[in-house]
Amino acid sequence: MAYYTSTQCNGINGELGNIKGLSYKLYQSAEQVRDVIVVYHGGGVNSQAGYQILAYQLCSMAPVAVCLVDIRGHGKSSGVRGNVDFPERIWRDVDIILQEMQVLFPQTRFYLFGHSSGAGMLLNYFTRHRPQHKVDGLFLLACELGPFAKLSRQSSSKIPFAEIKQWPFIVNALSKGLFYGQTLAVKLNFSEEALASMDGFVEYYSVNMSNAVTPRYPAKQLAALSVPTHFLIAEEDELFSTSAMKKFSTKYGSQYLKVSVLPGCSHLDCIFVAASYVYKNLT
Repeated sequence: MAYYTSTQCNGINGELGNIKGLSYKLYQSAEQVRDVIVVYHGGGVNSQAGYQILAYQLCSMAPVAVCLVDIRGHGKSSGVRGNVDFPERIWRDVDIILQEMQVLFPQTRFYLFGHSSGAGMLLNYFTRHRPQHKVDGLFLLACELGPFAKLSRQSSSKIPFAEIKQWPFIVNALSKGLFYGQTLAVKLNFSEEALASMDGFVEYYSVNMSNAVTPRYPAKQLAALSVPTHFLIAEEDELFSTSAMKKFSTKYGSQYLKVSVLPGCSHLDCIFVAASYVYKNLT
C-alpha cells in the first residue's frame, strides 16, 4: 500500500477540525452537499494513510462531504497511543463526530464507512452500543471480524501482522473489564517500508483498544445489524480468505446486509477502488 500526502490529491485539501479531542479532516465537493460520509481508518494507522484519496474520489463523483476521523489514540486525536480508558469511549466518539457533522450539514443523509479494524469498530458501534444519531447506511470494507470468525489466511510469513498476548484478554474478560484493560497486549508488525513512508503509526494496542475495534461475537453481530449495510470484500485480500469471508457474511448477515466482492484489490489498496461502489450505493 502506498501512503499519500494531501498534496497529492489534485490540489484538494481537507479542512482540519477537532471536537472533544477528536481530530478530523473534512473534504467537500464544489456542489451543495447532499450526503456526508464519515470514514474510519484501519488498525495502527490514521486518517491520512491513503484515505484522503478516497475522500478526493468521492468528492469528485458526487455532492458529498467526506469526514476522515482519527480514532482516539491515533493520528492527531488525543489520548495515549493505542490505548483508551474503556472500549465504549471509542463508540461514544462516533456519536460525537456524527453530532458535529449534523451541526455542519443539517438535513443531509449520513453514512459511516470503516476499513479493516475501523469496520470492526463500527460493527461494535451498532451492535454493542446504542447509537445516538440516525445513520442512513453503513459500508464495511475488508472488515476485521476478529479471531472468533476464523477467517484469517494461513500465511507463509514467520511474523504475523498482529502478535497477541492472550492472558491479559482472559483476565480482562473474567473480571468483566476491571483488570488489565490498559495493558499493551497486541503488537502490530508493520513493514519497514510502511514505517518509513509515514509518521504516526501505532505499533501496540491495549486490551481496551483491541476490544473496541474487534467484534467479540461476529456472527451474532452481523445478524443484529438493522441499518442498510454494504459488506465489501477485497478479492485478493492477503489477510482474510475471500471465499470464507463471503460465506460467513452471507450466512450470518441480517436482511439489511448486502455482500459484494471488489475485484482485483488487496486488503490495503481496496480503499482506492471503493469510491465508485460507495457512489453507486448512496440512497
